[in-house]
Amino acid sequence: STSASIGRRYARTDELGIPFGITVDFQSVKDSTVTLRERDSMKQIRVPAIEIPELVHNMVAGRTTWDKARDKYPEFIAQEA
Repeated sequence: STSASIGRRYARTDELGIPFGITVDFQSVKDSTVTLRERDSMKQIRVPAIEIPELVHNMVAGRTTWDKARDKYPEFIAQEA
């Protein structure tokens, strides 16, 4: 199933220590948003794709935090396929 496949990918990137994962999905095509997942909390938010580079850069550089991003953007809760 698709959710199992993405779960394995998340596990692999978590093991590598990659702090954020970006997922482009069918919703992305409809509204130009992507899912941004944070490794430590495993929480996800829905962010306009155009804003991802600056947001991730600012979090990595310490200019903003994951909590602030979660306050600004809607939480994404994965749906079972």
